Amino acid sequence: MIDTLKGFVKRHVPRAHVDRALLTFPQLYPAVRYESQLTSAQLAILRSVLAERRPGNVIECGVYRAGTTVLLAQELKRMGLSKRIYALDSFAGFEREIEDEIERGLVPNAGRSAFTTNSVDYVQRKIRALGVDDVIQVVPGFFEQTLPGIADTFCLALIDCDLEKSTEYCLEYLWARVVDGGAVVVDDYQNPFYPGAAIAADRFFAGRRCRNRFARDNFLVVQK
Repeated sequence: MIDTLKGFVKRHVPRAHVDRALLTFPQLYPAVRYESQLTSAQLAILRSVLAERRPGNVIECGVYRAGTTVLLAQELKRMGLSKRIYALDSFAGFEREIEDEIERGLVPNAGRSAFTTNSVDYVQRKIRALGVDDVIQVVPGFFEQTLPGIADTFCLALIDCDLEKSTEYCLEYLWARVVDGGAVVVDDYQNPFYPGAAIAADRFFAGRRCRNRFARDNFLVVQK
């Protein structure tokens, strides 16, 4: 029922109208799953990483409309964990990188319109409306520009870039900053439409030592 309603709204209601309605009535967000594609199985994986209660904060590279970010913030509050989530996104798409991957056959032509319906203003207003702005720090800009300015360590690094070069850059920068026993989670690892994430992850982790590594529910989970 929810999926049918979401599909109808997506086809017939302008995005700006939906945004205004959700921001005015934030109690509607659970009905649209906080605009996240995160499955219950995936959320369970992320929750298990947080349940280890290791030191360090959380970072998410590629937040789109911050649906998953909000769910993680709510989990942190529910678990009584005083951690910050750095929410990184260009909020402007990845046009040049997508064109490169389309030419290489890694992204379908439909990818040209992907990642373009978000905005930093909307995300900031959303997290305030949902009462998690004390947990989430939105960091707009391309990863090459923003990651070097974050001097922190992480118990969880969620990389949801979809594209090869962005995924590899985030892995190269963040792996050394993940605490001992913490985890890197690469989304879309088993997504045949965006294989760049798996290509980058397999290349990066080849030969690297880790405590545990498994692929499940479209995630690659690597415990340092």
